[in-house]
Amino acid sequence: MNATSTTQRAVIVTIDTEEEGRWSAAYPRQGNTVRNIARMPRIHAIFERIGARPTYLVDYPVASDQRSCEILRGFTSRGASEIGAHLHPWCNPPFDQADAAGRSATFPHNLPPRLQERKLTALVEEIEKRTGIRPTSYRAGRWGFNHTTVPVLESLGIHADTSVTPLWWDASEGGPQFARAPVVPYRLSRHDACVPGDSGVVEVPTSNLIARWWGEPLEGLTRLIGRRPGMRRILVTLGLRSLRPEQYSLEQMVALSDTMARRGLRIFNIMFHSSVALPGATPYASSAVELDRFCARLEGILLHVRSQLRATPLTLSEVPGFLGDAVLAGHPA
Repeated sequence: MNATSTTQRAVIVTIDTEEEGRWSAAYPRQGNTVRNIARMPRIHAIFERIGARPTYLVDYPVASDQRSCEILRGFTSRGASEIGAHLHPWCNPPFDQADAAGRSATFPHNLPPRLQERKLTALVEEIEKRTGIRPTSYRAGRWGFNHTTVPVLESLGIHADTSVTPLWWDASEGGPQFARAPVVPYRLSRHDACVPGDSGVVEVPTSNLIARWWGEPLEGLTRLIGRRPGMRRILVTLGLRSLRPEQYSLEQMVALSDTMARRGLRIFNIMFHSSVALPGATPYASSAVELDRFCARLEGILLHVRSQLRATPLTLSEVPGFLGDAVLAGHPA
């Protein structure tokens, strides 16, 4: 199959829609500003020009800010986007002693399941109150996800998750471990989030794989041996890339998307953080010039997957229906 095949494909854009303070490494409970949301209309205009349908994964500081919710509601009122949930546990009530368990508590999956449920319930209800939309899609803050969150998502009616980054792990204490995860959508297991299961939640992983001819055997080896010191650096050297315009050049993302198409992968998941819209708020766009470059990369990769790879624009929650029974096996159809 060549990269211009007519195989039915789809592109989603998943945006961590959050406060600026996420990049301070301090994880403050209060005083988080969300000035970046007022800058998002510039980026949303790119989606409307190209016909993309972004999913704004909203955390509590954004959901509790009326002006930010008005902006996001304006996007969705035109049928051009979706609002999902994004849990930053350090600034999402309710709080209890488990929140004081050091940096490991900033990963949602390290909290007791009951506290995960209480926090995510509070977030979903705040989003619904402010926007009139009840989220059915989710991404964990700091990618902090494992099987303990799956029953929580099911109980809240969330049926699409995008917390898993295949072939990646966080080496810090309590960090998520996704070395063994598939690169294709699959139903999550309630016992191990890195293997296909039979829950009611479909995992739509970020597009993270090795864009070289040796990619598939090397990915298989990584799943077999799991996390090893220095392994991530080796994988990046050997071609591990993501559809993340904050971090990768347009040429790298085009090469990755073409590799995905040749391998029969059907979902292109482009992700970034809303705070990139405010120059200086993230390490990815420290100036207006760098923001311009980010926007050019974002528009470029969207144009490529839409025009060259014929990808249909979807929101995150639409992916399970788009794939149908193909999602059950955890393999490309």
